Amino acid sequence: MKQEPVGLFEKYFIIWFRTLTEKIWTGDKKLRNTSIAIFAFGVLNVFLLTGSVKDFFKLKEAAVYDIPSTLYGMNDKGEYEPIAEYYKFSRIPVKLEQLKAEQSPLSPDNRHKVIQCFLSTEDNSFYSHNGIDLKGIARAFVVNIMAGRVKEGASTITQQVARLKFLSIERSIARKAREAWLAILLELVYPKDKILEVYLNEIPLGHGTIGVGAASRFYFRKEVQDVTWGEAAILASLTTRPTQFSPIVNPVSSMNKVRIVFRKLVENGRMSVADAEKEYASLEEYYTNLNRSPNDSAFSDRLNRFPYVTEYIRKNLIRSIGSGRLYNGGLKIYSTINIRHQEEAEKALLPALQRQTIESNQRAFRNIDAFDDLYGSGYSLIADLYDLPEFKFRISRTERTFSSAYQEDLRDEFFALNLLTGDDFLGDLIDKNYTSQTTKDHLLPVEGSLIAIRPETGYITALVGGSGFRSDNQQIRPFQAFRQPGSAFKPILYAAAMDYSGQNPDPEKNVTPATLFADSPLQYLMEDGDEWAPENYSSEYSGFILLRKALEQSKNSVAVRVLEQVGLSHLMESLRGLLQLNGRDIPYNFSVSLGSFELTPYELTRAYAALASGGKTVNPISVLYVEDNAGTVIKDFRKDYEDVDRKQIISKEAAFLITSMMRDVVEEGTGRGVLSYGLNRKAYGKTGTTNNFRDAWFVGYTPELVTSVWFGYDVGTISLGRGMTGGKLAAPVWGRFMARALDREPVIDFPWLADVKVTKKTVCRMSGKLPGNQCHDLFEEYFIPQTAPKEICNDHGSSWNVVETKPSVSSTPVARTEKKKTEKVEKLTPSAKPPKRKKSVFSGDEEIDY
Repeated sequence: MKQEPVGLFEKYFIIWFRTLTEKIWTGDKKLRNTSIAIFAFGVLNVFLLTGSVKDFFKLKEAAVYDIPSTLYGMNDKGEYEPIAEYYKFSRIPVKLEQLKAEQSPLSPDNRHKVIQCFLSTEDNSFYSHNGIDLKGIARAFVVNIMAGRVKEGASTITQQVARLKFLSIERSIARKAREAWLAILLELVYPKDKILEVYLNEIPLGHGTIGVGAASRFYFRKEVQDVTWGEAAILASLTTRPTQFSPIVNPVSSMNKVRIVFRKLVENGRMSVADAEKEYASLEEYYTNLNRSPNDSAFSDRLNRFPYVTEYIRKNLIRSIGSGRLYNGGLKIYSTINIRHQEEAEKALLPALQRQTIESNQRAFRNIDAFDDLYGSGYSLIADLYDLPEFKFRISRTERTFSSAYQEDLRDEFFALNLLTGDDFLGDLIDKNYTSQTTKDHLLPVEGSLIAIRPETGYITALVGGSGFRSDNQQIRPFQAFRQPGSAFKPILYAAAMDYSGQNPDPEKNVTPATLFADSPLQYLMEDGDEWAPENYSSEYSGFILLRKALEQSKNSVAVRVLEQVGLSHLMESLRGLLQLNGRDIPYNFSVSLGSFELTPYELTRAYAALASGGKTVNPISVLYVEDNAGTVIKDFRKDYEDVDRKQIISKEAAFLITSMMRDVVEEGTGRGVLSYGLNRKAYGKTGTTNNFRDAWFVGYTPELVTSVWFGYDVGTISLGRGMTGGKLAAPVWGRFMARALDREPVIDFPWLADVKVTKKTVCRMSGKLPGNQCHDLFEEYFIPQTAPKEICNDHGSSWNVVETKPSVSSTPVARTEKKKTEKVEKLTPSAKPPKRKKSVFSGDEEIDY
């Protein structure tokens, strides 16, 4: 036996229902009461099926649009300027007030032509019904019954707004009922003009456009308030099936549908037959001159001046604010990108990559038939034994041969013949084939990277991620390309070594710009029995050489000996602090000194930015803050940036010394190529070239900007070609960019120079020691006070008669060390005393893997 519910609500409901039933069925008016009850329950059921209490709270969202977000960069005037848009569908909101009345109306209704076209085709009685057009429903019912199919719809503009804003596109009675219910609510809350405005801004009109504003700009390249009658009719013709009736995809179908729109205008008394024919005929020029790809979309029309910047910031913002808000929130995103810097970065790098692709001339693998030729006959047997899938190509050998021959030989000939014949169709096909080809003549593209950062603020002002942003080339290489820095790592190593010596002075092991090292071949026996013999780029050696000169000439053997003398364990903390390798560590072996481990251009640039900031870490930032459509800041990245402490990794004195040494690299060493474009300020930097010329670098800075340039292939084992060094490839690009990007900016000095405490000493150029009586070649060098030399040079013997000149003193702290011009000296007798050699000492690193 089924028990009654025991809950309080259930008991109360049952008692109430019994009482109500008794009242309905008692008395003299049972039939009337029963009818009322049935009607009331029917209305309640309809409401429960079609409506909800939540619907009343949704209505305020009807007038809220999904608006694209805009990315801003800084121009030369210090003003923010749009550089990109983020959206999945293009929408340009239009106020009904913008669609002003016609000055010379063709009908009694003087509303704007766009409004008249949409009212005539979609809902001519819009301003007279209350959301549901009962006459229209009856008429559509009869028409559809007679036609035997759905030929005419009965949805009013208000119902369409309800569907567009709140419902799906499924065809069902329940959905139509909810559509009608929501339409009634919309009519109660909003005036007619507002509902029409929402409709004109929400209706999809094809090719990724939402609303008449975006559609007008896409189809006609003009604002919606400026369209003609014919263009307004085209927009109104796209409401039902935008793809089928698109003038770009199906011009004939479009013209037929536009004729129907004009017929509706005539039927509804908005236009005379003569005027309709005249306006329709005026469209002939538009359709005749229409020459656009059917695949064209509003997405390709979006503002996107710097694609690599746009994509990098997009990925970061999706993680922090979400994709929905980014694409539809109408956000204003204020970035650190300097428009002039970005333009000059692309002008400097992209043409250089294209030229280098041709010069390096590394062809993609093309002998794809080799396997089929050599092993094709035996493959069927192997496949039967091991159950392998069928071996086949997507296209035949004949097709591949023709495609290759056409691309390399025949296409140019066809193009020349077409110029003579003047056939537009064939010319368009050839042009499309040229532009759609990703790599010309099967050449592997040389890729590259350029990233620029303000050393004091961390602002990323320019970013180029490769040879061109395409569907097959969207890798943002400054952040995603892990490559060996080669000799570009030496300044970081030397700065850390000099900083350690300043904190732990030891006359036998101090590393200073004037420390003498042996530039000679090295050979190490590794634990596995192999030998490691690091060599200089030129395979030539200079004997004993000062560290400043060794950096200028990029001596590999000296870099290894610096690490050997100080000890890698003593430098690890500083190196980790400068590089900030989250989740990765620096390998514990001496090949580190030659940049043998992988870094991204961003990581290497950030490390150089620390040197340019006086040894203090830099926290790069690309977006400052984000505002919503009302101007309220919803995300302030500046606060996140300020909350991260900038740590003093190495001393300002060590940063000063390595900066002065890198000045010599630019003036006299491997980085002279940066001066090719007339940079009007002092620059400091270092080249880098990895084994077999796989990577070419230049990383450097001025007080205003830190920039890195990298050349290489995505496949890290491919060479750029013999002699393709950082000095030849990357340095000129760096110099061109810096010269033109900073051309309009005032020359400044490093703000931290006033706090630097270094001493200047006159030393012997041969030994790096304090000059003795027989020293004939002197220069002035900077030292951290604790590491200044105290030993007098006696490496020359007494066989030189020297007339010394007074050394010159530079007026600027960070300047190229001037070479001394000495008077002519006369050699009297050969020196009997051999040069004193420094012994090579391992400093507690016996367990390091060489």
